[in-house]
Formats: sequence, structure tokens, C-alpha cells
Amino acid sequence: MINIPLAPEAFDDIKIYYVYLIACHAALETYVKVGMTCNLKRRISEVQTGCPFRIAHAFAIPSEYWEEARGLEKLLHMLLREQRLRGEWYSGTETFFSVLDAVLRRINAGGFSYEELLETPDFVGPEFEIMLHRHDFCFYEISLPLVRGANPMDSARSLPAERIASVLSGGRATQYGELS
Repeated sequence: MINIPLAPEAFDDIKIYYVYLIACHAALETYVKVGMTCNLKRRISEVQTGCPFRIAHAFAIPSEYWEEARGLEKLLHMLLREQRLRGEWYSGTETFFSVLDAVLRRINAGGFSYEELLETPDFVGPEFEIMLHRHDFCFYEISLPLVRGANPMDSARSLPAERIASVLSGGRATQYGELS
């Protein structure tokens, strides 16, 4: 019998999954990446390495459940698809921030209408569950730049959903919550 060593995370009782929103600002443009990871620090570092602009803002929405995090990520991709540039990158237009704001406010309130549920494509999976039920997602703004050796969630601050679009836009979309 061959013994295969398990990865250290195989011994963790709880694995945390993160849906992240990362904004980079160019001269007159804002680009936003929406994705999912179980290693937030590594993912933010990888995005910064591949992005020609400095990361201006990063948010994380943690969940203990892969299906819940995957559903939220897929729902965001589905509802924001018209602003997609390539892959998981989006153009930070007024429309993008308006849709993002509406979705983030509604996922915890369970505010999706019957008509919206009917308009959902037949191929949906975990994202449909996110629309069906109220959730208790918490939204965290990640302190940047990242500190070497530190968990980004240790210095993150909780922020209400209605402020996220405004912060990500760099204040360019101030009607989506007030900046402090």
C-alpha cells in the first residue's frame, strides 16, 4: 500500500471560499475582476502581477460553502455579462456599477422577483439557489497593499453592500452609496 501525504488544508475542518471584487483604475477607466478563490492573499497577488494597473480596491465575500460561493460568483457573472471585457474582467461603466449595486443589495434581502427567476436560463445551477433564498453574506474591504505574511482578512473591515459599488468605482459612481 502506498501512503500519499495529504495537503495541509486536508486537515482543516473548515475551508473558507471567497468571492472577490478587485478594481483597478486607469486614467479614465475602471476595470473590475470578479472571481472566486480559497486563498485570497495569493489570488490578489496574482491579479496584481497580471494587471498593468495598481489594484485600487478589493472586496471579499467569504463563505464556508463552496456551492454558496460558486453560486454567488456565477450569479454576478450572469447578471454582469453585458459589461464583460474578457474572462472575469468587466468594464466599470455606470451600468456595471448600477447592476452590481442592485445585486449586492438584494442577495441578502432575497429581493429577486418571480419574473427574474423565470428569465434565468435553463442551464443555471448554484446561482439560481442564491436568487431563491435570503442570505447572510458579509462584505469586507481588504486593506491594500497586502502585508507580507499576514492574512488579508485580519485587517479587513466590514462594509455594507450599498457602499461597495461606490468604493470600487473610485467615487465615479457616487449615487451607489456615500463615500466616507
